Amino acid sequence: MKHIYSLVFLLLLCGCGGRTPSSTQLPSDGVVELSHARQFSITHADNYTVVNVFNPWKPGDIYATYYLIKDSLTETPVDGNRVLIPVKSLMANSATHLGFLDLLGELPVVTGVCSADYIYNPTIRKAVKDKQVKDLGDAFNLNIEELLLLRPQAVMTTAYNADDANSKKMRQTGLTLIYNIEWQEQSLLGRAEWIKFVAAFFDKGALADSIFQAVEQRYNEVKSLAAAVDYKPTVLSGQDYRGGWSMPGGESFNAHLFSDAGGDYYYKNDQTTGSISTTIEEALLHFSKVDVWVNTQASTLEELRKSEPKYKLFKAYKEGNVYNTRKRSNASGGNDYWEGAVARPDLLLSDMIKVFHPDVLPDYELTYLEKLAP
Repeated sequence: MKHIYSLVFLLLLCGCGGRTPSSTQLPSDGVVELSHARQFSITHADNYTVVNVFNPWKPGDIYATYYLIKDSLTETPVDGNRVLIPVKSLMANSATHLGFLDLLGELPVVTGVCSADYIYNPTIRKAVKDKQVKDLGDAFNLNIEELLLLRPQAVMTTAYNADDANSKKMRQTGLTLIYNIEWQEQSLLGRAEWIKFVAAFFDKGALADSIFQAVEQRYNEVKSLAAAVDYKPTVLSGQDYRGGWSMPGGESFNAHLFSDAGGDYYYKNDQTTGSISTTIEEALLHFSKVDVWVNTQASTLEELRKSEPKYKLFKAYKEGNVYNTRKRSNASGGNDYWEGAVARPDLLLSDMIKVFHPDVLPDYELTYLEKLAP
């Protein structure tokens, strides 16, 4: 029945606002309204568009500025990066960008990627196999020589609060670096709204707006269904890794996801936007009796138990209510949870609601989450 939800999404996309997805629908001047994203802005001037990426580590500062032009002779301020749009060739430094490019129909412009074995998108994988797209290796240790030979018009990359050697090398290439930091948003819809950021570089703002409206509408629809249920199952996330357990902070997008899906999360009142570092002992103290356990890395309950015998002490383990995020994955390690789900939080929320409240979406089939086999 999952195809029904895909059809609903397409119908919403076609009907959102009654607008035809065309760049001609964009305003010639003014600020693009953002409903959830907080880490970028788009403003249309008479002859160019200004895109700002804000610095999440220094609130109030701008991390990068782009002046998008359609004519190389267009004059712009000199305090940013000039980008001729639509971008014709792009190196995607993170698989999380591929979901946006796919929805916008811009996968053909991708000429380079990182760690192709860990990419899920079948179109990109085939292009790498056919040598139409170059695999430039580890994102944190790019093959700079190959990148220079590839010479894409731009590199879409993420940003971290560290001036590492690899980032310095990338800047020294002289290539235009487009910083996509959707992962810094505190909500799933905030992350998804970065499709508008990506679309700006392809002059597809109206299409992105229509896509996002459909995603947002579907997200809010299923959220309202979960809100109507009185019972809230308790939830545990992740698992121990080498003696440490990272759990979502109370203001993280995962914690908001649990709440929107009608779940009860122990750290819901915590103010952390990132992860909370804890241990398996603390997890047993606070989560031993939870109803549902999600985001594990195992494929089976037996595999999970073998990695740490104490897992069998959790109620969710005993009752078999444990899930991973590997339903859409391939043998080499590619996982659509890290690609498509970033752009389609409506499906991710539907997954979580199906796990927490199976009767709320009776005909829905899980997209990204998968129940662990015995």
